[in-house]
Amino acid sequence: MQERLGLATKERPKGRLLWVHAASLGEIGQTRDLLERLMAEPDVTLLVTTVSQSGAGWMARECPQITHQFLPLDTPLAVTHFLKHWAPQAAIFVEGDLWPRLLIAANGQDIPLLLLNARPSRSRERNPDAYAFLLAQFRAITCKSAQVMDALTEIGVARDRLHYFGDLRASAPALPVDTSTVTTLKAQIAGRPTWIAASSHAEDEADILTACSAILTQSPDALLIWAPRHPQRAKAIRHAAQGLSVRQRSQSEPIDATTQIYLADTLGELGTLFSCTNIAFLGGAFGPQGGHNPYEPACFGCVVLTGPNHRNHKDGFTALTAVGAAHVVQNGIDLGNQVLQLLSDQHTQARGAQAKQLVSEANGAAEQTAALIVAQLS
Repeated sequence: MQERLGLATKERPKGRLLWVHAASLGEIGQTRDLLERLMAEPDVTLLVTTVSQSGAGWMARECPQITHQFLPLDTPLAVTHFLKHWAPQAAIFVEGDLWPRLLIAANGQDIPLLLLNARPSRSRERNPDAYAFLLAQFRAITCKSAQVMDALTEIGVARDRLHYFGDLRASAPALPVDTSTVTTLKAQIAGRPTWIAASSHAEDEADILTACSAILTQSPDALLIWAPRHPQRAKAIRHAAQGLSVRQRSQSEPIDATTQIYLADTLGELGTLFSCTNIAFLGGAFGPQGGHNPYEPACFGCVVLTGPNHRNHKDGFTALTAVGAAHVVQNGIDLGNQVLQLLSDQHTQARGAQAKQLVSEANGAAEQTAALIVAQLS
């Protein structure tokens, strides 16, 4: 691809250019409020780079007015082409995806570098000296928790470069909701006990099915809404769920009284689906992915469940656990038991409301982060 070789496919906008890099959907999705604040600055234009196609798709849907390119490969020629054409006044990296040659070249051209919402990292723990060198290229680093800030201090990052404004993911606007679809789905659900398994990966599927079967044994009218991270997993899920009554959203199959699993194999509808329940299991934490953002379902008043490998969002789950709105489960049996308990607990809705309140209190992170970035421009 031309852009991956550092060869631009668009003209450079006039004015002061801020370059924001967010590797994929999870990283770019948390920047909506931040991008809007930066666009409001006079004589400032934005370039956003991603690595994944899903991140590029989000930009095309949500911010079509912002120039998007794919990140160049970390080769001398690609980096040179990219920086020469775009000549940014500052570069902002969201959470990570740090490439040595690109960072060193940008720093060498006196381009201010900022790292936003730095998170826990196993790679950093294994190679602290290498990461200390990479992080030394940044003039300012915001951390998603005080614990991350302490960890970066321990590997030698200067304390005066570190900032903690709260988790930027918690300040992201709520996912979009189609209210008419919510009305339709709730009418089809008809008050049945309902939970959702969202953003699941292949490694989560057996445990979700184990939980679903256990729940149905105790609560035969329970409904699982299942929204896999990758819709193409729908065929494998439906095959694995043989013996259960499955309806598939992409096939326009409605929920009826016999439906046990509603397979929502679509994109961009999680906000709508979270609006139909107040119990959400997030995938990616029974396998190696590191979990997914718990603040997304918390915005909708959901109590959030996850597996043991939720390292990328440990701080978010810790904060929600402290108000009784999140639980870590170890396997499918544990997941089923926890969902059953929440379905029968009269306080589940109140705990979901506490989760929603916690998210609303974090909305200052984007404002303070934007101010830090603008200060670097001046």
